[in-house]
Amino acid sequence: MKTVEAMRDFFLAGDASELEKAYLEICGPSQGEASFDPDWQEVEFAFNRLFVGPAALEAPPFSSVYLDGQSLVMGKTTLDVRGMYGALGLESPWKNTLPDDHISLELDAVLAINHLARQTEQVEIQELRKRFMTHMQSWVPLFAGKILQAPSSHPAINHVAKCLSQWLQEQGEQ
Repeated sequence: MKTVEAMRDFFLAGDASELEKAYLEICGPSQGEASFDPDWQEVEFAFNRLFVGPAALEAPPFSSVYLDGQSLVMGKTTLDVRGMYGALGLESPWKNTLPDDHISLELDAVLAINHLARQTEQVEIQELRKRFMTHMQSWVPLFAGKILQAPSSHPAINHVAKCLSQWLQEQGEQ
């Protein structure tokens, strides 16, 4: 779960320092394929081009962009995700500031669902977890693909996209 928390934090990072901290958590002590020392200011610049703006985003981090058919934020998918959060008793702390279908908020919801699933054997929680993972599996591969193909991407961000894809694939195998 630490990796999921770190990925959540990476995609919500506000600056180079937060990106580096989350990235090191994702990579762990072995560093794996990501065993290089990136210029975190460059990573921050690439991160902003991909996910923040002000120009058009190269890899929007919102599920509605990939699933609603018009590449718009705050569509039907956003409201569906908000409904799933409500079923868990959750509400985004960024409500009306950051769309509920942002990758970081969805990763945070996965953490909450998994926590509840470990504490109870309620069929409703298990079904909600399955529904939410199906939702994520429908858009996260598209999102990760956009990252990997984006002209502004950076190897560190690409590594996180690959980790996200690998984690999601493992979730599907459970």
